[in-house]
Amino acid sequence: MTEIVCRRVLVAGCGAIGSVFGGLLRYSGHEVTLLGRPWHLDAIASHGLRIDGIWGEHHVSGFHLAEQPSELHSPFDLVLLCVKAYDTESMVASIADRVAPAGDVLSLQNGLGNLEALARAFGPARSLGASVLVGARIPRPGCVTVTVQAAPVVFGPLDARATGAMGRARGLADTFRRARIDCRATDSIVSYLWAKVLYNAPLNAVGALLNLHYGALGEDSALRAIMDRVIDEAFAVALAENVPLDWSSAAAYRDYFYGSLLPATFVHRSSMLQDLERGRQTEIDAINGEVWRRGNRLGIATPFNELLTLLISARTRAGARAAQP
Repeated sequence: MTEIVCRRVLVAGCGAIGSVFGGLLRYSGHEVTLLGRPWHLDAIASHGLRIDGIWGEHHVSGFHLAEQPSELHSPFDLVLLCVKAYDTESMVASIADRVAPAGDVLSLQNGLGNLEALARAFGPARSLGASVLVGARIPRPGCVTVTVQAAPVVFGPLDARATGAMGRARGLADTFRRARIDCRATDSIVSYLWAKVLYNAPLNAVGALLNLHYGALGEDSALRAIMDRVIDEAFAVALAENVPLDWSSAAAYRDYFYGSLLPATFVHRSSMLQDLERGRQTEIDAINGEVWRRGNRLGIATPFNELLTLLISARTRAGARAAQP
C-alpha cells in the first residue's frame, strides 16, 4: 500500500466546502486542523462533525480547532484554502509561516486570481488550484450537507513544468481518493478554472439578484439570453488570454452548459445568493468582475459581466446600509 504523504492538514476557512474536505480527510486518518468561526467550531468540539448528502454519511471527531491564525502551531504538510476570494491575500499572509517547507497549498475557491496569489507566496510547484463544481451547505452548526456535484474535482499546479509539480499533484490526488473524494490531477488547471468561471458567471449573479435556483434560470428564455451573453463574453476573454478550452466555440460550451451542467445542479441556489441573504460580501469581483477587468485590459467589451458586477455590488451596499442601526 502506498504511504499516505499528507499527514498534517490545515483547513483555512472552515465553511461548507472546507468542512466536507477537512472532514473526509480526518475520517481517512489525517491530522486535521479546522480554522473557522466559533459558532461552527464550538459545535464540532462538542459533538464532532456530521457530513451527509450525496457523498454519504459520516460522523467525524478528533480535529484540532482554531479561531485565529495565531492559534496555529503545527507546520502543515497541506493547506486547503477555502476562504472567500476577497480574503485570499490576508489569509495567505497569516498562514505563510505555518506551512512546512515542503508543504502544498491547494485553493478550493471560486473565481480567478487565487492561484496566482498562492504562487507569489509559495512558488508555482507548491501552489495548486482546483475546480470544485460541488455544492454544500451548513444546515446547522457542526453539520454539513453535500447537495450537488456537476463534475469530478480536478486540481493541479499553476505551472505543471515546475520541478516536482505534477508529482505533488498526483500524490495529493491519491490522498483525496483514499478519503473518498472523486478527483484527478491535471497539468492544465487554468483551463479548468476558466471552465468553472464559464459555469459560475452566468448563474451566480443572476440567481442571486432574482432569488432563483439554477434550474429556474435555465427555464426562462429571457434569462437564458442574458446568460448566453455572459458566457459569450467570458469565452472571448479566455480565448484572448490563450487559455486552452475543451469547446470549439461559446455555442458549443452553451450546449454542454444547458445539456449537462445545469440539469446536474438544477435545484442549487448559489453561494452568492446565500451571501446576500446573510448581508455578507460576495465573490462577484473574482468571477464576473475578473471577466470585466481582463476584458478591459484586452480591449474586449464585456457589458453583461460589467452590469452584473455593478448590480451585485450595489445590492451588497444596500444590504449593508439596511443592516445598520
